[in-house]
Amino acid sequence: MLTLEESEQLTQVGPGTLVGELLRRYWYPVAASSQLEKDPVIPVELLGEKLVLFRDNSGKLGLLERACPHRRTSLAFGMPEDNGIRCAYHGWQFDARGNCLEQPSEPEGSTYYEKIKATSYPVQELGGLIFGYLGPAPAPLLPRYNVLDWKKADRDTNGTVVPCNWLQVVENILDPSHIENLHGRYFGYVLERTDPNEAEFFKARIKPAPIKHMAFDVFEKGIIERHYTRTEEDASWTTGSPIFFPSTAMMGRPDRTAGALILIVPLDDQRTWFIEHRAQPAQGKIQESVPFVDVPGTEVDGSFRIATANGQDHMVSATQGPMAERHLEHLGATDTGLILYRQLLIEQARLAADGGDPMGVVREPHRNKRIDMPGLKPLRENEVSLAGA
Repeated sequence: MLTLEESEQLTQVGPGTLVGELLRRYWYPVAASSQLEKDPVIPVELLGEKLVLFRDNSGKLGLLERACPHRRTSLAFGMPEDNGIRCAYHGWQFDARGNCLEQPSEPEGSTYYEKIKATSYPVQELGGLIFGYLGPAPAPLLPRYNVLDWKKADRDTNGTVVPCNWLQVVENILDPSHIENLHGRYFGYVLERTDPNEAEFFKARIKPAPIKHMAFDVFEKGIIERHYTRTEEDASWTTGSPIFFPSTAMMGRPDRTAGALILIVPLDDQRTWFIEHRAQPAQGKIQESVPFVDVPGTEVDGSFRIATANGQDHMVSATQGPMAERHLEHLGATDTGLILYRQLLIEQARLAADGGDPMGVVREPHRNKRIDMPGLKPLRENEVSLAGA
């Protein structure tokens, strides 16, 4: 059990907080590339900061503090131009690096624009997603996760804003013991009440089996969650599911013919963007645009969308409250993964606070190779036997 103070330390993502400063050492998606096709200027949020993302008329991306340095009007209403964005209020123009290029209302010959700079952040595009980095310079290299790096692939992305702290969403991924009950027993219960025919099919073909054994292996980039329900030949045991620190989970086949990423993005202390990005080998013409679907977390009436596994996960994370009261919880043996992650989070946060690079940060180009499923060598293991459970 954590104290209230320890829980707050783990969950706060703003600038100047212990974990918030750690999280700023990593790249996060701020938008899907296709979101800029309808509107080249959109408001985004990341780690408690309100930002504006834009693609100027030359195709260059920019990520700036949303408030214009002049009178603090939102640049989300700005106009993209050939070399930047122009504020809708007084026409001040800024390039992607935040440099002020023009101030139409100032006296002719004024050089005041040279003294003005908007807060800007590095931004990169890969595999249909746009990533931002809010940490200290120099920025590390953007990780080349397999489904983002494949050259000939059909991709699709969906995203849901979950109204709770990011750590609750990460901890759900590190909790395989919920699969049998939430996605099995509970889902069967829901189907019995809503669709009896589907419930019979579910019971006969799909219902998850009890986990007999699970392990959490720490490797150089994060944690591998492994478990089996039948034998040690299960792919969920032999390959496992890596969670790349701090909050990216990878799923896929050992033959690398298809895969998916779960990217958990802390928007602020009480909202999290849950992104699922899938890819498979291209079947024909290479995609010109990766489709993105904004999936609501609840129905129009406010009820949870518990007919899907993601909807069920959304429900259990959100109903813990915007900030889970970890000082009141009672953890068991099946919570080994999230306990390990909490320890790792504090360990890496202190390392970053002391000026070191936390795990998974890569700066040398020759080390920034494509990240695939196989070949993840564990450094230490934390196993839990559930035989007879």
